[in-house]
Amino acid sequence: MFDAYFNMTSSTLNALFKSNLSFSICRTIFSRNKFSAAHFKPRKVIKKVPKHHKIPLFEPEEVTLASKVSVKPKQLFDYFLVLDIEATCDSPTNVDPPEIIEFPVLKVNAETFETESVFHSYVRPVVNPELTNFCTELTGIIQGMVDDEPEFKEVYQNFLQWLEKEHILKPGVKFAFATCSDPDLNYFFPLQCRVSGIEVPAYMKEWICVKRSFCDIWPYTWPDNISKMLEYCELKPQGCLHSGIDDATNIARVIKDLAERGLVFKINGFKDTDF
Repeated sequence: MFDAYFNMTSSTLNALFKSNLSFSICRTIFSRNKFSAAHFKPRKVIKKVPKHHKIPLFEPEEVTLASKVSVKPKQLFDYFLVLDIEATCDSPTNVDPPEIIEFPVLKVNAETFETESVFHSYVRPVVNPELTNFCTELTGIIQGMVDDEPEFKEVYQNFLQWLEKEHILKPGVKFAFATCSDPDLNYFFPLQCRVSGIEVPAYMKEWICVKRSFCDIWPYTWPDNISKMLEYCELKPQGCLHSGIDDATNIARVIKDLAERGLVFKINGFKDTDF
């Protein structure tokens, strides 16, 4: 079976099996992504279509989005709650567990696309209280910015009070959280809730993944990051990349731009983690 995938000598394969490597491990080690043309000659290389693509399209050199419409379509929600989480991190080995250190949420009116209110708090990590140099360089958050801040339990309670104050949880109000991609609400937030002994609310178990929303508008392409989304929308970035509040602001700008191009945002992200 290996011969069908790899141009390898029998002696190499025998050496592998003597070391008790399983078939799946061998297949991983000798995958096409790991070997150069010097090791094998594939019959045909075909890019896999990301599951996020509604209609598959691999990025051309330039991406031109659909033109803006004369009248923005009515959205399904009254408000978008645009969220971007920053967490403790390190490289090449990440901290365990990553803890939230910045928690910004923008309340964006789904008709005017204006930001009506902002919740923003830095958070003091508990399990790994010392920020790494890598984390500071990536996020711009220094140790002094979190040392005197509340733990996540308190920040979360303040956030719930903000939701109440803004009448977001009032019966009849339709809202949806919106993030650049899935990890914010599928990984970082539920993991932090487990660490802090908090139950994840139902309204934060589904969200709008703005990256995936790009697949609902011409040319149905998948942007790699916030920078690419801004580029495709012909918007200049504001603030610093990986600053939670700045990233949330830029995501809100992208949402407005896509709506002006006729996009109606839908829930397209769902929590599938066990925590």
